[in-house]
Amino acid sequence: MSDGGRVAPVAGLVVAAASVLVAAPFFAATTFVGDDHLFLAFARLAPNPLVAFVRDQHGGEFYRPLPMLVWWVLGRATAVVSSPALSPAAWPFAALALGLHALSALLLGRLLVALGRPLAVARVAAALFFLAPQNLDAASWYAASTDLFATAFTLAALLALARGASPISAAVLALAAFVSKESALVLPALAYVVLGARVAPEPRGRRLRAVLPSLVAAALVLLARARVLGGWGGAGDERAPLGAKLAQLANGLVHVGTGAAVLPEVLAGGLGAAALALLGLAAARARRPAAWVPLAFTAVALVPLLGPGWIVGSRYFYLPSVGLAWAAAEALAERPVAARATVGAALLVLGSLAATARRSEIVRYEARLAATRRAVADDVQRGARVFHVDGGIKDVDLAVKEAPALAPLASELLVLGDVPASFVELPPALAARAAFLVAAPPLPPSGAYTFGDARIVGLARRGADPTLDEVVARLPDIRFIRLRLTPAGRVVGRDVTGELEAPGD
Repeated sequence: MSDGGRVAPVAGLVVAAASVLVAAPFFAATTFVGDDHLFLAFARLAPNPLVAFVRDQHGGEFYRPLPMLVWWVLGRATAVVSSPALSPAAWPFAALALGLHALSALLLGRLLVALGRPLAVARVAAALFFLAPQNLDAASWYAASTDLFATAFTLAALLALARGASPISAAVLALAAFVSKESALVLPALAYVVLGARVAPEPRGRRLRAVLPSLVAAALVLLARARVLGGWGGAGDERAPLGAKLAQLANGLVHVGTGAAVLPEVLAGGLGAAALALLGLAAARARRPAAWVPLAFTAVALVPLLGPGWIVGSRYFYLPSVGLAWAAAEALAERPVAARATVGAALLVLGSLAATARRSEIVRYEARLAATRRAVADDVQRGARVFHVDGGIKDVDLAVKEAPALAPLASELLVLGDVPASFVELPPALAARAAFLVAAPPLPPSGAYTFGDARIVGLARRGADPTLDEVVARLPDIRFIRLRLTPAGRVVGRDVTGELEAPGD
């Protein structure tokens, strides 16, 4: 047997093992957290999955109807198989996230082949994008599916243009990206840059004509977005100054290959900065304009990030990381196979360690949430309707109401938590009494997400949240639940209302 015949099966086994190590955490080290509960509330409360295309469902903030449609379908489909104490099953959302992440990596590889880059460059770029710890962190948060949808459709549109497909068909794919997340609106500029990476680049005029239909699609989506949102949207939060935003951009870029959960911050930042410097050096040494295209891709993809108030979170850098993976693959193309394997193995180890750490956090989080649901359900049977839970669970009200056993009473219950700026489904009967809890200025900007007949409002931000005495005075029937860890290691929720009201407390 030749050396190639012996190497191929080994390479196949290595790829299979790496894929399993990447895929397993999507099902074992993820769950519904944070904004996931907002999407699940939309799935639970909105009567029609298409409503997000024509009516503001995001409180004046965003226009992302395609991911909301998918969440509605999956949320409704999985809710019927949940046990009475649990929220909708998470595994379909994990499969969706893994599928979108793998698809984006595959599309990146095929795009580079279509641009005439060597097969080795395409494969390495796809592998680096797939294994990058920060990309895995973004993909493992279900609410970041907006970024995954936008990136996958963006790459599909670029691939169509690179293969010489009809600009109209590419514009249809671009349209899907635009209604997934606003960051994809730079797609026409990305297309112009990417088409310049061919071995024999097309003239500028021809490239402009190729991206024109996508520009038209972007303009139409912007008009529809403004009409649906009643303006240009935006979170309305306090905005970081330009210097802070640039620091946040730099911080996100240096952590693409190292993540933020395993290495000490100084080491992670240092390694990431060194890697970026080496990518720039490799492009300079290549002595050809096309060598800068991958980094230009990243720079263009970063432009929309100047829009949000704060650029904190791995999901923001998912699309820009495409250019970094491409640039790294070009730099590694002429290096020995051992060098590429070492880089891939390092990324795999970092990602696996991050997933292990995340798994322990998820186990603790799910134990706290399950104990909260049990405690609330017990008090509901005694007639209680208003609660405060000390458990460190953001959007605990929405999370509790996902349990099928409590969903029928969702419009009557109010579950407050100890995490400021959380969202609650505000019962109409309590709207006046609970008004002092609502954030000012409001979260979201329009004052509420409106899903069907339900209003989802944001509670006060940190520093503006009311005191315990004020809460008790305004909501005298409130029950206080505290989570405790038993000697056996089980988390239980205890109603401590009587203790808090005891004389001398």
